[in-house]
Amino acid sequence: MTDQAEKGTDERGNRHGADGPERDALRPTTRPPGTSSDPEFRAPPRPRDPGELQATGLVDPAVEEEEEEERHGDSLSRFISQGGKKKDQDDELPEGSILPRQPRTLVDLGLSKAFLIDLSLKIIHYSGTPSVAQLIRRLGLGPNIVQHLIAALSEDRLIEVLSQSDLYTGNYRYRLSERGHARVAEALERQRYAGPAPVTADQYGEVIRRVQARKQEQGRGRIKNVLQDLVLSSETADSVARALFSGKAGIFYGPSGNGKTRILERFAHDLDGFVLVPYAIYAYGQVIRVLDQAIHEPVEDFDESVKDDTRFDRRWVMVKRPAVILGAELGSESLDLAYDPLSRFYQAPPHIKAQGGVLVVDDIGRQKIEARDLFTRWLIPLDRGWDTLSLVTGEKVTVPFNVQLLFGTNMNLRELADDALLRRVSYKVQVPNPSKQEFTEIMRQACRQKKVMVAEGAIEYVVERLFNEPEIKPRGSYAGDLLDMVSESASFDGREPVLDKDSFGRVFGLFVAQEKREETEEL
Repeated sequence: MTDQAEKGTDERGNRHGADGPERDALRPTTRPPGTSSDPEFRAPPRPRDPGELQATGLVDPAVEEEEEEERHGDSLSRFISQGGKKKDQDDELPEGSILPRQPRTLVDLGLSKAFLIDLSLKIIHYSGTPSVAQLIRRLGLGPNIVQHLIAALSEDRLIEVLSQSDLYTGNYRYRLSERGHARVAEALERQRYAGPAPVTADQYGEVIRRVQARKQEQGRGRIKNVLQDLVLSSETADSVARALFSGKAGIFYGPSGNGKTRILERFAHDLDGFVLVPYAIYAYGQVIRVLDQAIHEPVEDFDESVKDDTRFDRRWVMVKRPAVILGAELGSESLDLAYDPLSRFYQAPPHIKAQGGVLVVDDIGRQKIEARDLFTRWLIPLDRGWDTLSLVTGEKVTVPFNVQLLFGTNMNLRELADDALLRRVSYKVQVPNPSKQEFTEIMRQACRQKKVMVAEGAIEYVVERLFNEPEIKPRGSYAGDLLDMVSESASFDGREPVLDKDSFGRVFGLFVAQEKREETEEL
């Protein structure tokens, strides 16, 4: 803000004259700032947080609530947007808090004024005619900073006050001026990002390291739930549980069809704890989008004192520990920043979106990228605790890297990587084929799940036939596959599915021929 803009106003935007301070916004004869006939630029009254605005009648609570519900579909989004309802509280967050403090000044933000002006114009452009309270929410910034931005936009005649604004209450609504429309067109050509203000790479690193310092382990009870109805030997179940509990890199190997994918997916979808995720990161004038609604699930049941705390930096979102699951579709393009030439900003790669959570790579060795290259790309940065991302302009951005990296494969480990790389994977857990006893229990469970009636002695008969077949090694998935074939055969004959010697015999020849081919291919 220029000296001229600040002259004659106090920190709340009150005009001082010979007779003392006056609240311009509360006087109906006062012309709103930003209009062409205003001879001397004056900023509008400093916007307070939404709770104060509602309490003084400057904002219609019903209108604000309706607009908020339209924009936010879940409670944490509301938590992010509710900067108001401020209680008596110190300016500083409690000592040792992992929550980032809301920036007080433009300097604290670490973002250039030109970038913030462009971002504000884009948000006004896409919002139509936002109020001050809406700009506070959509920028994710505090009232004082937003007031500075509005003042700068008004001084440059980039925005104007709508004639419909309530001049009696000071509840101004803004729109772009003709000059503002020209400026926002230029801004959109440079970059189309129009979300909450990003955090700097340094701020991102500081907050992530603070969260990492409070190690969040997966509860043993949750791991028990992951393995609850899986039929594994006690030795295998114990190894799996210890690897998952460790929080370290692990690889689960063994023949396909024995539950590796199921274990990893269940574990990933039932994580304890939370992390902080920024909407975006700002580095070298570029924006990197981090928050991904497909991955990050906001924490709903948050403590009220944190939920309404206006000291919290609203550029961050509290989410459940994230899980990213990748399969054979993974290619080299997913290992670094993804630049969109149309929007002209970046998307963070999957391993950064999984920060503080779990990154699962299923069927490692079948991707479009060599397993050795994949191990090298992730395991080495994971060991040192930080990763380097590349911008298309050549600059490098260094960020913390902390995930639990889990792999699943049915390949021989020696085919995937050499000893030097495999040594960086702390846990190597074999998930073998089931024993006769284990397969019998798997068959019983599958019959119940698929609602297939079982003749007396049929399961024991099936188990013996399978385990006596010299050219195949029964896997856990065989139970469900065989029962599906029995059901399909019964449907073809117009009968209810029943597992007995006859129904099994009709599908066994087809099944064994198929499985022999698969066994040969794996060898």
